[in-house]
Amino acid sequence: MVKKSLMIFLILFILFPSLSVIGESKDNTVSAILTAKVIIGLEEYGPPISKARVIVINSFGEVIGSKLTNSDGEAKIPITMNKDPRFPMKNMGEVTVIAVANGFNEYIDFSVPINENNDNTGRVFIPLWKIDPIRRNEPQYNNGSYHRFTVFKMLDYYAEKLGLKRQELTVDIGKEPPWSPELKK
Repeated sequence: MVKKSLMIFLILFILFPSLSVIGESKDNTVSAILTAKVIIGLEEYGPPISKARVIVINSFGEVIGSKLTNSDGEAKIPITMNKDPRFPMKNMGEVTVIAVANGFNEYIDFSVPINENNDNTGRVFIPLWKIDPIRRNEPQYNNGSYHRFTVFKMLDYYAEKLGLKRQELTVDIGKEPPWSPELKK
C-alpha cells in the first residue's frame, strides 16, 4: 500500500510540478524603488533636508541600500527584499528606514511597506528635529514600541556598520552627539 501511494505521488509530482509545494512562489523577492523624503519638523511640506543619509534595512537585518538626499530632500533607492509572508495575497515586502543629517537628531521608521500598491515602489516621509541643547536629543522613531535603549543600540550598530561618524557640534548636549551622514575617512 505504501509503495502504491508513493508511486501515485511521484506520478503526480512529475505531471504537475506546480503542485509540489502549495503556496510556494517561484520568485520570493520583491524589487522596487523606495522614495524617501526628508524634511524639517512634522509638516509634510516642511523645508527639505539635503545630504541626509537614508539607510534601508531588510527583515534579516541586512543593509540593502544607503543614499544621500538631493536638494529636494529626496533619495530614490533601488531595493530587493524577500516577500513578506504575513501578506500572502500580495507581492510586497517591508523594510526599516533610518535617516541621519547634520544638525538634526536621527529618525527610524521600523515598518515601511514596499510594493503595497503593486507598482514596484515604496514611499516614506521622514521628519527630523533640529538638535536643541535644552532637549534630550534622542532618535525619534515610528511603528515600534521599543525601549529607547534598544533603539540607541540598534542605531549605533548600523551607524558603525556603515562607518558613519558622529556629528561635530558647537553646543554641549550632555551626551555623545547624534550620528552624521558622513563616512569616516
